[in-house]
Amino acid sequence: MIRILRDVGWTCDYNACEAKCCTDGIQLTLHDIENISKLGKSFDEFAVFDESTGTFRLKGKNGRCIFLSGYRCTIRESEPLVCRLLPFKVADVKYTDEPILTLAPVIECPGEGTGAKLDPEFRARIERDALLFLHEGQRLRKELREKGAKEVLQELKSRGKKTSGKRA
Repeated sequence: MIRILRDVGWTCDYNACEAKCCTDGIQLTLHDIENISKLGKSFDEFAVFDESTGTFRLKGKNGRCIFLSGYRCTIRESEPLVCRLLPFKVADVKYTDEPILTLAPVIECPGEGTGAKLDPEFRARIERDALLFLHEGQRLRKELREKGAKEVLQELKSRGKKTSGKRA
């Protein structure tokens, strides 16, 4: 289930805010890692495993996303699911009988509160991406439980090498 705490009006103006949302440490799903690896990037170039939370995180440079050039995303077509949830951020995830993902507006975004309220098509896309994020979280938890972090990491790193080799 996806809960959106508050509907917002929003217009993205990443030049005005200098792409504040594009930070390091953004949570990555297995789906994200697979998509970015298809671009010829190896896992070690862009991701790290956070053992304390059991999640993958995006590496950065000077506190910013490593895929940010100026104020533009260089992997827009393969951007992480969390990025596609903007103007919302993940406020809470509960993995119960019915998993629940709660989204809250990114209030530090200068575009929040501007523009028209989210139209039904945009809201449906946000909900679809949020549901995929939730399912990917379940998939990662299952793989970590069944295989352990070390094996999951080895598989991701070896997949990235195969993909990088095909692109070279």
